[in-house]
Amino acid sequence: MKNCVDGYLSKRPNLNLQSVADKTTVPYTTLRRLIGLKGNPQPETVIKIFSSLGEDELLYKYMNEYHPDIAKVMNLNYSHNQEYKFVDEENRKYFTSEDYFLILNLASTKSGTTEDEVAYTLGMVGVERLNHLVEEGLLIADKNGRYFGANHNFKLSFAETKKRVMMSMKHYRLDEAGSIHNWMSFQTESTNMEGLKALKKLNQKHFNERKDQIYNNPMYNGDIKHYTASVSSTFLPFVEKGELQ
Repeated sequence: MKNCVDGYLSKRPNLNLQSVADKTTVPYTTLRRLIGLKGNPQPETVIKIFSSLGEDELLYKYMNEYHPDIAKVMNLNYSHNQEYKFVDEENRKYFTSEDYFLILNLASTKSGTTEDEVAYTLGMVGVERLNHLVEEGLLIADKNGRYFGANHNFKLSFAETKKRVMMSMKHYRLDEAGSIHNWMSFQTESTNMEGLKALKKLNQKHFNERKDQIYNNPMYNGDIKHYTASVSSTFLPFVEKGELQ
């Protein structure tokens, strides 16, 4: 965790440890102890730090090594995501950039996208960005001139996914809510008994006073609803000649 925090700050010289405390909601004094390699962090603290700083892979590795009971719950709940791979760190900026968001979304569909579709929506600047994504290896053009995402089975960190959800909301046309051309879906996660028992076993003494933190962990499924992700998608008014889209 020290390396995680140090790495985050090294890439952001204008930030400090208090900035990390604000972002993760972990108290500054707790972070100071962890950076000084003092004390044994609680699972909730570990989850907050790794998840908030966008290091989901490190979170799973840490839990597998130090809290196998919780890691087992995490692996069960997220087994359906195992075929998805994290986007390389150097390419993640494109997936959380407003400039490339729409192009990547269009190319990630089964039918892909075209220069005409991108130009219709974003102009020639959009076409330049489309070509740049091809150069970076994020998009692939087929023999018919359609562009597809190089990897459809990708995933991002919690922090990066949050940014994409916020950008999705910006593209959602509220005045057309309910139309077949403009829809929104919701996915919910909740706690289950296995998850509560795993944490309770590790934290029996302090469980009651920290139950709110436990319920807010992003890993559990079950009866107590606590997490909602909002994803929207808007069909564009572009139509190719002779095609039904």
